[in-house]
Amino acid sequence: MKNCFIKTAVIILCAAVFVSCSGKNESKPQDGKLNIAVSSYVPYTFAKSVLNDLADLTLLIPPGVEAHAFEPNPKTIKEVKQAQIFFYTSNHLEPWALKIDKHGIMLAKNLPQVLPQDPHVWMNFDNARTMAKNLADYVMQKRPDLISQIQPRYNTFAMEMESLKFLYSKIMRTCQNRTIYHVGHLAFGYIAREYNLKFEALFSADMEQEPSAKEIAQLVKEIKENNIKYIFSEEQLNPALALTISEETGAQILMLNTVEGITKEEFTEGKTYQDLMLENLKNLAIGLDCKGE
Repeated sequence: MKNCFIKTAVIILCAAVFVSCSGKNESKPQDGKLNIAVSSYVPYTFAKSVLNDLADLTLLIPPGVEAHAFEPNPKTIKEVKQAQIFFYTSNHLEPWALKIDKHGIMLAKNLPQVLPQDPHVWMNFDNARTMAKNLADYVMQKRPDLISQIQPRYNTFAMEMESLKFLYSKIMRTCQNRTIYHVGHLAFGYIAREYNLKFEALFSADMEQEPSAKEIAQLVKEIKENNIKYIFSEEQLNPALALTISEETGAQILMLNTVEGITKEEFTEGKTYQDLMLENLKNLAIGLDCKGE
């Protein structure tokens, strides 16, 4: 299993050599660069993959901030107005986007797969590829002079999505446990559906519905009855509930990343969508007792 992850990760990361971490964002374009504002880390990481040094990116939801709780402020509005292009994920996930810029470009459109109750569409690799294509196509339409640079980068990203899709399929079909017990929100429905897993989440998709004491007790009961060794949670959430359930059941905690919000450390390290989804796979493989091939 370890060798499988290492070999595949090397292949994918070599293909993604052009992806790099951004430094300080500029409010005005320099040296002909595009000045682009993006809502969350989802469009940010897609833009870094297909545009890289062709654009200065302004990330509106700062690292370490819970994406579902974000509300735009005067600084946000100013940054969007200064940008040449504003990309956001979806109206469902970011209802504030069009309120501050009616010309904003939504990436979650014409998607191959859509779950009505789960706005985390990028957790499906075909959807992620389509969102990156929507971004690339829009920029190439605005800047035809950049087509020769953007198109190869998008092609590489698309191949990386196929590699991730293949690797997930290969590993997930060997999992001995088929239920993800998640002390977090409903963000991994696409993974569960794609790989025939059951997904039990304590929080709703938008984090607005808090779990009741009865729901928590029921989860604890299921974990004990099924002798579950691992439960999952998220870095952006308060760890208190996951720790309590872990102590009550003896199950260890593994982290899953929703990509929409990342830690300051992950941002500084320049973690890409590809990196984060590989880390998710590694923890899923451990937590679900997947054997690999």
